[in-house]
Amino acid sequence: MKNKSRKILSLVAAATLLGATLSFAGCGGDYYDEYAGVAYSEADKKAVAVSNGGFAVEKGDYVYFINGVEANTASNEFGEVTKGALMRIKKTDLSGAFANNTSLVSKAETVVPMLFVAQNYDAGIYIYGDYVYYATPTSDKNMKGEVENTWIDFKRAKLDGKETMKDYFFRVSDNATNYRFVKEGEVVYCLYEEGGALKSYNTSNGKTHTLVSGASSEYFYDTSNPENPNVYYTMAVTYNIDSAQSTTATYNQVYCVNAASTATVNADNASYTVKVGGKDYRTYKFNKGYLESKNEETEKKAKLNNTEPTGLYDFEDYSTYPYVNLGTLVLDGVGSKCEWSDVYNNKAEVNTPKAELQGYTYTLSRYENGGVYFMRKQVAENTNLYYLKDKATTNAIAANTAVQIVANSTTNASDTALFNVTAEGKHEYIYVSGSTIYKASPDANGVDKAPIAIANGVSDATLWTVEGNYLYYYGAGTSGNKLSRVDVTGEAKDYKDIFKKEEYQPVTIAYVDFNSSWYKPEFVGGVMLYSDAQAIEGTSYNYIAAANVGDSVSTADLVKANEDYQATKDEIAKYSQNSILQDLMTYYFRTGKTAVAETWALYDEYQQEKFTEFKNGNFKLESAFVKAIGKVSSADQEAIDAAWAASLLVEEESSTTTASESGLNKWVIVAIVAAGVIVLAAAIVIPVVVVNKKAAQRRAREATVNAYKRKKIDTTDDKTIDVYADDEAEATEPAETENGSEE
Repeated sequence: MKNKSRKILSLVAAATLLGATLSFAGCGGDYYDEYAGVAYSEADKKAVAVSNGGFAVEKGDYVYFINGVEANTASNEFGEVTKGALMRIKKTDLSGAFANNTSLVSKAETVVPMLFVAQNYDAGIYIYGDYVYYATPTSDKNMKGEVENTWIDFKRAKLDGKETMKDYFFRVSDNATNYRFVKEGEVVYCLYEEGGALKSYNTSNGKTHTLVSGASSEYFYDTSNPENPNVYYTMAVTYNIDSAQSTTATYNQVYCVNAASTATVNADNASYTVKVGGKDYRTYKFNKGYLESKNEETEKKAKLNNTEPTGLYDFEDYSTYPYVNLGTLVLDGVGSKCEWSDVYNNKAEVNTPKAELQGYTYTLSRYENGGVYFMRKQVAENTNLYYLKDKATTNAIAANTAVQIVANSTTNASDTALFNVTAEGKHEYIYVSGSTIYKASPDANGVDKAPIAIANGVSDATLWTVEGNYLYYYGAGTSGNKLSRVDVTGEAKDYKDIFKKEEYQPVTIAYVDFNSSWYKPEFVGGVMLYSDAQAIEGTSYNYIAAANVGDSVSTADLVKANEDYQATKDEIAKYSQNSILQDLMTYYFRTGKTAVAETWALYDEYQQEKFTEFKNGNFKLESAFVKAIGKVSSADQEAIDAAWAASLLVEEESSTTTASESGLNKWVIVAIVAAGVIVLAAAIVIPVVVVNKKAAQRRAREATVNAYKRKKIDTTDDKTIDVYADDEAEATEPAETENGSEE
């Protein structure tokens, strides 16, 4: 967990928040009651959530998703949040939109109108039963009146949004805290990290248990199953930890802890017993006399320094003891020449043959595919990457001989590689070396003498996921990441250039540009949801978009879609010497709107002609490839409208604008002639038309606009008006002044 200084949230909570996480026992029925919410059926309630974690979760007929990327500093007033709120959309609407080329705008419903912007992008939202569990920025204020939005509150809400907690289960000071909502039995727990400790919050009884403190590694959650309540980590072995003669062993141990694990304390003899699955697992006992003497030393020093003592051993609280570990031992690195201890080693395993005299030091790599990946160091350096399946054996020493070798080197089988276990239990992995992506199928000794090159020329590739038959990877895009994919099911001959079929060709999807610093995209059926980083006049608004790029779409179909998309872009690019026309075409391509009736007369005949040809041609709009979903906040909509308006010709009229208000220079005012008389009064009221500055500058630069008509057409309600029809009477061509203003 990142270290951040804590602040006092409020006068009321100040004493509690200084040094401890604040928590409440359940939600207590205190909900926001001013929100109408949404409806959901009994079938949706009983349906099992698919793909918990991340920003999108399927449940019944719907997919629930976080509506775009919002800052944690944004207002989090319940009911007022649109961007970053929890929304849902029917899965049939999502799939049907591409089958029928229909819009998804206004199809989404707001479920919980508050911010879902916790910055741990390996966590996200979780749905269990008919509740959604999430983290949201704290809306409380400190003594200065500042909102403490670096803190996050952990909450839940009913899937109809009507029972959204006003309070919280608990809160922590770091918005990027690692956490997972998991379920063990009928109870939902929140696993989270704080101050280097791994903790578990029981949402049913409101109790928090410290599972581990002082681990010698980071905590490894299951990346292939975010609902998994088990976590792997390593612990150092320190003999005589409760004495002045403590020593650190040359080996370490691998443990796995469950979110539901607890401990019972015996304060009289300074011990605690770990309970796993309701049964006693192991008791850790310490020298109480020594710990009491250390407490006395700490208190004396604090008194001399006139400070409060910290780090005292509280014999009622096991989490203050010298060794805190509620996990079960998975791999024991002790060797036959190492010292044995009842505290750390299981007696029942003492006579088990050791694989290494000097023991092992383990370094964990990842937890996925139903087991843990790790390296281990012996006296002689070992570069193998190993895999041990969950619960492969209950004997932590014998487990050293039950491991599988995945690779004989971690050069290619690195943290960036993608691993898979076949139905036969064989390990495969995909990796990038240089500018080539390879697929490796190593033998039992971790050796692959002939890895298959499945894609070349991908120097900046980052592997993402394998979905169906395809590997998806990405590199730097225009505003975010560009997405590519390749079929990984072929044999070596299928990827040879001379024989390569189109289906095994890698393809970069030209119309997808996803946010590079948020959650990775997610698939719902064959449709991919992602945060769209494509910019509008230089700004990315990062709302959720959908693209049909999944397993059901062939490579040939993607290639054709790329060609259609590029054809439209190329047509617009043809008019590089006429940026006004390009802007008009781009606006239509990006938005599908033709509401230029009020300003149509500002465009010259050439621009009108070419735009009409473009509009009536066989060019596809962007919505044929990418579909926006969810609602746009009013602030963003205004910014987007203003951005588009700045790129188009705009006509503003006023019948009561004074010369000074219009911004005309005095020499221009003097030059104005009305009925043959030179007007000298600077403040006289005159009718003027002001063409927006950007458009006027470009018109002057390109000299392409030669006239415009004054008549304005309002097509807000009357959709039958032909915005391209000529007026019955031509207006006299006005004389344009140097600053873009006319009489």
